[in-house]
Amino acid sequence: MQYIASQAEEGHGIYFSTRVDTGSLYNQFPWIRKNIPPENIVDATQSVVPRRMDVPQLIRFSSLPEFLKGLYTVIEERKLSGPPLLVVDSIDAVASSVGLPIEDVCAKIVDTMRNIQVKTLIITERVEKSPLDYICDGVITFKRKYIDGRLFRELLIEKLRGVEIRHPVYYFTLHEGKFMYLKEFYSLERKRDVQEPHPVIRDGKGTEFYEKGMFSTGSRQLDNLLGGIKRGSFMLIEVLEEVSADFAIDTTTPVLENFMIQGRGVIVIPYKCTSPPYFINIYSNLIGGEVVKKHCKIVIPSKRRREGEISWLITTSYSMDDFLDTVNKLIDYSKKEFDENILLFVSFDRLEADFGPKDAEKIAMELISRIKFEGDICIGVTFPSTKIGPKLKEMADYLFKFFCKRGVTFVYGVHPSTKIFNVNIDFLRPHPTLYLTPIT
Repeated sequence: MQYIASQAEEGHGIYFSTRVDTGSLYNQFPWIRKNIPPENIVDATQSVVPRRMDVPQLIRFSSLPEFLKGLYTVIEERKLSGPPLLVVDSIDAVASSVGLPIEDVCAKIVDTMRNIQVKTLIITERVEKSPLDYICDGVITFKRKYIDGRLFRELLIEKLRGVEIRHPVYYFTLHEGKFMYLKEFYSLERKRDVQEPHPVIRDGKGTEFYEKGMFSTGSRQLDNLLGGIKRGSFMLIEVLEEVSADFAIDTTTPVLENFMIQGRGVIVIPYKCTSPPYFINIYSNLIGGEVVKKHCKIVIPSKRRREGEISWLITTSYSMDDFLDTVNKLIDYSKKEFDENILLFVSFDRLEADFGPKDAEKIAMELISRIKFEGDICIGVTFPSTKIGPKLKEMADYLFKFFCKRGVTFVYGVHPSTKIFNVNIDFLRPHPTLYLTPIT
C-alpha cells in the first residue's frame, strides 16, 4: 500500500483490491485515504451483498477474460496520466473467483501486462515455492514468525532477474499500519561530537517518580513503556546471539547518564572484553568528563594495584573478600559524599572470569541483596556462557532479552512481558537518543 501511495502521487499507481472492499480498506488503514485517492483504487471484490459505492471504479467478473477486460479498461483510462503500475491483491482471490489454478491466472495476467508494457505487482498468500516463481521477474516473501511466543517479521528477496541481490534478508514492522524496514544498529562509539548534554529527567524528591517509588530509565519512551524502574530493584539483561558488549553498554547508557547528571554515584564492574577507559570515554562524550570522573567509579581486580593513579579506576586483588569489601566501601562513600542513591552496573561475565562461578555467585548475591534493601538500582548483564545466569534470573525484578540478526538489534521483556522491539539510536538529535520500534 505504501508503494502504491508513492506511485499515486503522480497518478500512476492502480490498486486492484480483490480481498477487501474499499470502505474496509480505508477503515483499516486511515492514512491510505489521504495518500491514495479513490481514483487509484479499483474495487474488485466479489461480495454478494449490495453496498454503497466508495470509489468510482468497481468491476464484476466470473471468468478470467472478464477480469482481464476489467484490468485493461482501467489501465487504458489511467495511461493518459503516464505509465501505470498495477497491483493485484491478491492472485489467490482472483483464481478462486474464476475457478482456475493460480499459476494459470498469474501467467495470463503477466503475459497480458507485458504485451501492453505495464509493470505489475502480484500478491499471493502462498509461501512455498511454485511455478509462480518462474513466471515473475522478482519474488519477495514476507514472513511472520514467533520468537518466544512474540511476533517477528522478516522480508526475503528470493529473486530479482538481472539484478544482484546484495542484502537478501530485511527485518520489518507494520507499526501503525505502515511498512518500515529496520536498520542496522550503530554504536555510540561512532558519535564523537555530541552537541548537547543528556536532557535530565528528574526523579528525586518532589517528583511523580519519587512519589511512586520509581527511578526514571533516562528515556521518556522507556518510562512510558515501563513506568520507570522500581527503587530497590535488580534489572537483568540477557544478551543472546551475535550481540556485542558495546550494544549492551549503549542501551543502558540513558539511565546511567540520568543518574550522574542528578548528582548520584554510579559504580561499574565492566565487561571482561571491554577496557575501563571505553566506558569513561563514552560517558564523558555524552555528559562531560568532569561529571563522569566525579560520579563514576570503575572497579576491576588487577595484579597491579593502582591506588590513586586514576581517580575513577579502583583496583582490587583477586580475593573475593577484598573485592566485596572494596565495592561495599565505594557504595558507602558514594552515599555519604552525594547523599543520594547509587546505581551499580555489573557484567557477570567479568565476575565469573575473575573469581569463578562459585565466588561470582556469592559476590552477586551479596551486592544485589544490599542494593534491594537500601533502595538503589542494580543493572546486570549476562551472556549465554554465564554459568550463574539461572540463579540471577530468579533474583531479577526485571528481565530483558537482547538479540541481533544481521546487525539489526532487538529486545523484549520477559518480566514485565512485552512484544519485541527494534532498538536503535537517533543520531540526528542534538543528543543521541535511544528509541524502540515495536514489531507489530
